[in-house]
Amino acid sequence: MRLGLLADVHGNLHALDRVLDLLATERVDAYVCAGDLVGYGPYPNECVERVTALGATCVAGNHDLIATARLDPEGIGTLARRSLGWTARELRPETAELLRSLPLTARIGPVLIAHGSLDDPSVYVTRERADGELERLERMRPAAGVLVLGHTHRPGAFGSESGELLSHRSGTVSFERSEALLLNPGSVGQSRERRPVARFAVLDLAEREVDLRDTAYDHHGCRRALRARGLPPRSYHRNPDGARARLGRLRRRARRLARPSS
Repeated sequence: MRLGLLADVHGNLHALDRVLDLLATERVDAYVCAGDLVGYGPYPNECVERVTALGATCVAGNHDLIATARLDPEGIGTLARRSLGWTARELRPETAELLRSLPLTARIGPVLIAHGSLDDPSVYVTRERADGELERLERMRPAAGVLVLGHTHRPGAFGSESGELLSHRSGTVSFERSEALLLNPGSVGQSRERRPVARFAVLDLAEREVDLRDTAYDHHGCRRALRARGLPPRSYHRNPDGARARLGRLRRRARRLARPSS
């Protein structure tokens, strides 16, 4: 079985359509979505419709839950809060009902899907937590050999015996039949890296191989759509270099203010 893996679409139709065009050439047997179809982006209804039309095995992410009043927004940032308020108002009744019907976990064959962690869609399972989550998978769901997560917006592949398998953000990795695997395809709709790219993956269960990919897309079109809807135009991309630069400016200013006056 070959699976197309998606996560964190975030209402970015330009990115989703580009990814689906590429996956259409990959002979995938089914699609998996690890949540957060909405939030941040300007096309929540359209993205839910696209993923639903695929017949994807999909779970609810924390943004999907907040947008449909299934989760309290406490702790989310200003940008997320503003976009989710707009999203909740923009959702058509049938779209909101589809989002409300999404489970927190789902399974297709030996693949278990969740958003954040096995039991909490708001938890970030990063490199440091991957081993622990794989141990929990083997203990709680021994019949599931692969766990697909989203939420971090960063691609990753971890084996219960091999450890971290992905040396770069993109690439093809293989895993042993005897080990459990944790995968994060990265974000379709809101990259959190220097480049505004859409990320996805193709998992081949027969070959025990996963190909994690990125692609350019019309992010200028997404930016224009955000601006037209009165949403922050930077919502499609969060550049970590920008955050570091702002932190550096604040530190330099603090040092200047701390200098004794002459």
